[in-house]
Order: sequence, then structure tokens, then C-alpha cells
Amino acid sequence: MNSLPRILLVDDHESDRQLATVVLSGEFGRIEIEQVGSAAEFSAAIAGGLFGLVITEAELEWSDGLEVVELIRDLRPDCPIILFTASAGTELWNEALRLQIDGFVAKSSEGYVELPAAVRAALFRARRRALATAKDAPYRRLVEGLPVGVVVTTATGEILEANPAFAAMLGLASPEVVTRRSLTEFFAHHSVASNWRSHLEASRSVGNLDAQLQRTDHSLMWVRISSWAVEDAPTGVRQIQSIIEETEEFHAAQGELARRSQALARSNAELEQFAYVVSHDLQQPLGMISSYLELLEGSVGDGLDAESRDYLDRVARGADRMQEMVDAVLGYARVDTRGSEFAPVDLTTIVDMLADELEEEIDTANATITHDGLPTVVADGAQLHQLLHNLLTNAIKFVGSHPPTIHLSATQNDSEWKVSVRDNGIGMEPDAIERIFVMFQRLHTQDEYPGTGIGLAICKRIVERHGGRIWVESQPHRGSTFNFTLPKRSGGEDEAAD
Repeated sequence: MNSLPRILLVDDHESDRQLATVVLSGEFGRIEIEQVGSAAEFSAAIAGGLFGLVITEAELEWSDGLEVVELIRDLRPDCPIILFTASAGTELWNEALRLQIDGFVAKSSEGYVELPAAVRAALFRARRRALATAKDAPYRRLVEGLPVGVVVTTATGEILEANPAFAAMLGLASPEVVTRRSLTEFFAHHSVASNWRSHLEASRSVGNLDAQLQRTDHSLMWVRISSWAVEDAPTGVRQIQSIIEETEEFHAAQGELARRSQALARSNAELEQFAYVVSHDLQQPLGMISSYLELLEGSVGDGLDAESRDYLDRVARGADRMQEMVDAVLGYARVDTRGSEFAPVDLTTIVDMLADELEEEIDTANATITHDGLPTVVADGAQLHQLLHNLLTNAIKFVGSHPPTIHLSATQNDSEWKVSVRDNGIGMEPDAIERIFVMFQRLHTQDEYPGTGIGLAICKRIVERHGGRIWVESQPHRGSTFNFTLPKRSGGEDEAAD
């Protein structure tokens, strides 16, 4: 049995009434349609009151169609009404809005095809009005107050209802102005609207679709749309319920991140090019200088006076130092481009290896290196070896009157390990804490503490390549603690050794 109410079809053109009846019967099967073509028939139908939905033409020979609507609204405020008319114009549309018409269909070949869907939508709206004063009133009040857009549309996208937040997104005064328009017309790009509809047709839901909507002032805004199809059992209407969240700030941040990523990519490319230049164009003259210095010393070395030999030694030392700096710059430039794939790395094993490698320096400085249980992490083993090598050699080198005492420890939280290297060295002033991680920012002269001034910059670059951060806690003459973090990654044991 069909659940549709009796339809009152008001039109003084019999052929139009007949065609509309055929279309509706073909769609809904056996339904009751009372055709009205004159004032007398309309009066009789009103007196009988045996109808639950009205479809009326706006221009009638015996009456103004909008007067028909007003009369029905006075007698039956809850009755859904559809304006099925060949007339058009802003004035008619505004009057239809004022009278709360439930459907507006242009009388044309396409309009007859759309008429059944308009009937379903009108019945749905009527039912929603009834429910608004019944049990779902608390639900509607909640929806009205939500800060995100909530929209209900027909399967074709016609907006049945919307909350104030969605109207405000579009720059409209109230949700009522939004209804009876198509949601797809607000999409800035037709292809995205088509994508939204096709996904709904295929899977009955769309999750987190990023799209741009166009406001009434023609400006664009980014939104995220989640939609799902729901059947309204009493009317047979398939409705689309959507939550629309404005994401303008998120996409602005994404755009800025993309710009910075491009800038970083360019910077890395330039750095790689710089490394190439250094490795090829500077290495050759440096090698030539060193070779000719050796030849010069071999041929005339015994005949040089003390001052000339001092000059020769200074040039040789300068060439050696330049070679050290070139190698250091190359090492810095290649942290990202020449790194190995991440794999499980036992930090205890690396520290033990470094203790053997630095045995001569440790013995000379009478240094002591100890450690707590250190974890196995997923990282570039060669780069972690270099990182800890730089930190340990600095701790051995920058000492005061006491023998170096160095201790390594590790702590963890849910997402990362923090590794600390504490020493009892000379420490540093607060204004130097950030500068020491910048290339060539030395705190001491070459005569006081030899070095390239790049070691800690390389440490910072290695840690950042691993997704961590590095910092130092220090006070003058009270030692320093270098801390760095390593994110926990799958594939490693991430446990401290006993």
C-alpha cells in the first residue's frame, strides 16, 4: 500500500494536469490525485479537505495562484505545497519564500521529471516541521547551536534544511535563505561537486572531503565535508546528511608548510651543489698547495733560515686547516643526502666502540666515560656514531683544571628517547647556548681550543634528520649537559639495556 497522501492538483490546463498525473502515478503507483481546473472544483476540494499535499500553478485564469497558497496555508498550515508553474521571476520567488512553499518546480520537460522528487522532498519537510515541535526538538536545538555546518539535502543535492552555522559560513543571514537551493551550486569547482555526488551514489557516504565553497560575496573558503545517505522510511525520501567544517586556517597552514618544504628542497639542492663545488673545485687547489709545499720543503728545506721555515710551517698548517674545514663542510652538507636507511642501533655498542677509538685522547686527558643503560633505537648508525663522537671529543677537549668526567644516560616517554651527555668541563655563558649550533660560531680561538667550528652544527643537522631536537644546559665553570631526542620508531627494540 502506498504511504503517500491524497494529492490536490490545481491547474486550469487539463493537458498539464493529465501529464502530471501520469508522471506521478508512474513513479508512485496507485495514488489518489484530485484534479482541480476551476474555482468551483477548488471550493469543493477545500470543503472536502481530503488531501495531504497540494501542487498548484502560480497563474490561474480564475484566481491568483499565490492566493490559493495563502488560503491553504490559513486552513491547513501543516500541508506541504509545491508551486509547479511556467511563471518565473524574483517577485514570485520571494513570495514563495514568504509563504514557505515546500517545493518550486519549473513547468518544463525537465520539470515533469523532477516533480516526483519534489513531492518526496515536500513531504519530508512537512514531517520535519511536525517533528520540530515533538520529540526531536532537543536534537534540533543542539544542531542549531553547533559551531559546524549541518546540512540535510535530497539525493540530488537540494537543501532541505541547514543550521545557522552553515548559513553564516556562506555569508547568509539565516538558514531559511539556504533551503531550496542546491548544495552543489556552492561548490567552487564542478568536478569536486560531481566527485561528492558520485561517491554518495556508489558507497552512500563521503568522509572528510576537502573542498572549496563559494560565499555569497564570491570569496572562497576551504571546508571539510562528511556526508552519508539515510532513508526516511515514512516518505521514502533518501536524504543526505552532511557535516561541513570550515578549514581555512588548516589549509593556510598547509600552504605555508608546502612553501617552506619547497624552500627547504631548494636549499638542500643548493647545499648539495655547494658540496659538489667544494669537493671538486676546492679540493684540487688544496691538494696542489700541499703537494708543492712538500716539494719545496724537500728541495730547499735544509737551506731555509728559521724565519723562512716558520713561514713555510704556517702555510702548511693553513693548508691542513683549510682541508679540515672543507671536509667538515662536506660532512655537514651530506648529512641528508648521503645518510643511510634507518635500522636498529644499540647505543651502548656505539659508546663502547668510541671508547676504543678515543683511547689515546682519553688516556692523555685522564678522562672517565661512564653510562647508564642505553637503548636500542631505529636510526642511521653511522650518523649516531658521528654525533656521539663529536659530543664526547668536545667533552674531553673543553676541560678546566680537573680531569674530564663524562656520563651518558637516557630517559623515555611514549614517543621518544632523550639521551644526555653530561661533563664537568668549562661550561659556557647563557648567550652562547644557541650560537654553538651554528656553523663557524666558535667561542674560543684556534690557539685555545683547535677545531673547525662545525662539529655541533653537524650534530644538530643529524638530530633534525632523525626528527629530534638538540639543546644544551650549561653554566660557566660548572660543566655542560648536551641533550638530544630520538623519536621511537617501529623496527627497533627501544628498550634500555640492563
